[in-house]
Parts: sequence; structure tokens; C-alpha cells
Amino acid sequence: MHWFDFTLIKYMPNPKRGEILNIGLVVYRPTGVDVRVLNAPAKARILDGVANYEHILAVKELYKKVTSGIENSKLQHETIKSFNGGVFISERSAFSIDDIGQYEKKVSALFNNLVKPFSSREKGEVQSRLHTKIKSRFKTMKVLGKDQSEITEHKIIPNYPIEGAPGFFADFMFKNGKYHISEVIDFNVNDITAKFKETAMKVMTFVEGKKRLGDDTGCYFVYSATSKKESEILQHLNMAEDYSDRAFNLNSREDEAKYFSLVSEMAGQQISIQ
Repeated sequence: MHWFDFTLIKYMPNPKRGEILNIGLVVYRPTGVDVRVLNAPAKARILDGVANYEHILAVKELYKKVTSGIENSKLQHETIKSFNGGVFISERSAFSIDDIGQYEKKVSALFNNLVKPFSSREKGEVQSRLHTKIKSRFKTMKVLGKDQSEITEHKIIPNYPIEGAPGFFADFMFKNGKYHISEVIDFNVNDITAKFKETAMKVMTFVEGKKRLGDDTGCYFVYSATSKKESEILQHLNMAEDYSDRAFNLNSREDEAKYFSLVSEMAGQQISIQ
């Protein structure tokens, strides 16, 4: 049986608000601490919109440097804990494994369960009325594919899995030499609190899409929001617009026309917007 102590690396973006986020993990070992943090600037920024990823990486290197040569886990923890600020560590916890070969799997599971900000979107999630409306429009335009194989026939495929990124599905995927992802979200709801997480997942789909399918992948944030709602979701929109090529509010007749005209042009069709 092998035992290891570990702690979470925590981040407080705004001390006045008091919100604390898990951004990393430290495993204490006689051979040196194993420090793991969120591994992409986009993921760090999504957490609060302002996270400085370079600072997070600097903290990772600091923890390794100050504990160099220290074999005792308690002393390693106390040394790291002496560095306070916006980034800090939790109290020690422990885990055990039967065989040292299980180490990587166990630590990866801890990181995924305790640190990653959101779990990947599940295929078959409940679709919004906006999603259904857009799908119906594509069907009327005769550009909606019936299955994934039709992606090569200039058809738009709903709920398309992003190759190499398990758990990530584009709301609508199109390919005409390069890939185009449309992520859809309806903000016209009574409580928009949960919509920030949903927006972040849409953004993560863009990030994973560009990473796996190419930097030239087109990313379109398609949403629905009344004028009043738009004033309430500026944080959501700012985050989405940072990672998308264009954003379209389908509550606007003008934006609706622009979006479906763009799709029509990509599909090599000419349509009129009613």
C-alpha cells in the first residue's frame, strides 16, 4: 500500500466577493512535489474572466523550487503554505494506491473530479426551444444532415462530436474546406444564474474545436435575448465574444438574417430571409 498527501491549489479572484476556485493540485512525494494546474489559458480565463495564466504557471514553478530537496510531506506543505495571496493551498488530504503503477490514474482522477471547472457536456442533453427552432430552419433550407457521415456533403450536423475531445459536441457543425461550429444558447429565462456555466461550456467547445480541428475553424455564438436580458448578461456575452468569430442574437431580425445568410453562403445556396 502506498500513501500520498495532497492539497488543492485555490484561487480567489476577488477578495471582496470571497469566491474561491480550485485551479490545481499538489501531491507531496519524497522525490519532489507533483504540481498540476489547469493547462490552458482559456480554461483559466473562463473561471473568472480575468485570471492571469502566467501567474498561475509562476506559482507552479515556485512551489517546485521552494520545496526542492525537502523529502518530508508535512514540511513541503508548510513551506508552500507560507506563500499566501490570491493563490493558496488547502489543508492536507491523503489517498492510497495498492501499486505504484496506479499513481497516474489516481492523480488524474483527483484532478478531473476536484479541479476541472466543469464536466464535459453529455450527448443527448435537453435541447432548448431555440436549438429546435434553428434545427427546423436548417431543415427547411435543406442543409440539415440526417447523420454524421453527411458532414462531407456540405450538410449541417447537429450534436456533432469533436474528434479528439471526448465529451465535447458542437451544437451544429458544418464543413466546407474548414470546419464551422455554431453554439446555441437561450438567455430568455427567468433565472440566468446557471447560464454562466452553460456559456462557459459553449466557449470550451470553441476552444477544443480550434485545438482539434484547426485554428481556422469558424466559431459562431448564436443566442436569444431581449434587450433587457442583454443588459443582464454582458459578462456572458463578453466571454463568448472573446472566443467566437461572430455572435448573433436571434431576437434581432437583423442578426437572424445575417446568421442564416452566412449559413446559406457557406452551403452555396441563396435564400431569402422572411
